[in-house]
Amino acid sequence: MKDRIISFVIVTYKPDKEVLRRMTVALGEYRVIVIDNTEHNIGYGPAANQGLKKAFEAGATWAVVVNQDITLTKTGIDKFVRTLEDGGPGIVGPEAGELDPKRWTTVLASSLPAVALAKEGPVLVPDDALLYISGSFMAIHRNVWEATQGFYEPYFMYYEDADLSIRAKKAGFPLRQVAIEGFRHHATNDKNNDKEYYLARNHLLFVRRLAPLPVKIHELLRISKTLAEHHQQGNYEAIKGIGDFATGRLGRRIT
Repeated sequence: MKDRIISFVIVTYKPDKEVLRRMTVALGEYRVIVIDNTEHNIGYGPAANQGLKKAFEAGATWAVVVNQDITLTKTGIDKFVRTLEDGGPGIVGPEAGELDPKRWTTVLASSLPAVALAKEGPVLVPDDALLYISGSFMAIHRNVWEATQGFYEPYFMYYEDADLSIRAKKAGFPLRQVAIEGFRHHATNDKNNDKEYYLARNHLLFVRRLAPLPVKIHELLRISKTLAEHHQQGNYEAIKGIGDFATGRLGRRIT
């Protein structure tokens, strides 16, 4: 049974019902778990963890966390699932991001072209590469879940995917980037107050938790410069995020 091999966890917040319907149609042969954050927004990572727990408790070998702004096709998903079945435990997805080597800020790279799957197969991320698999579409093996317990929830949103990827690599699991035919991520780069707040706060949390000592020292020494840069750009929400990190206010921001 396919639903015993893999489950899909869709995390939603005020979703477009037609987009969600098309996604569930593409995933029709697999078990789909929808965690809706609309009424009580607990954050992307905590909501994803709820779905992951349900999937693995039901016996899934793989669980895939999916953002609500993803377009999928049945053909592409079936090929992707076969790739999972042929590979060992790890974290797999079509989009990978980079970490700046000096600061460990995240930069989401482009997804692989659809032809890469047929021509190259899965692309193994080297152990020493500063890369992570994007949480917009992230397949997580049961063994990874058992070793890491999923996303670190105090982030609320942003940086939880990089955090999990780094911890999985440290636990000995590979990261693999795999193109998915028909995959589209309709993300926007529009700035908003919450995004700027969480990116600034959670970057420092990520550095404190997992970055090498030289990166930690670098960020500490440049904190005045970081604050000045945000002030010059009029990015006052980022300044609030840094302040809340300094005072230990994590999770969902208090407004």
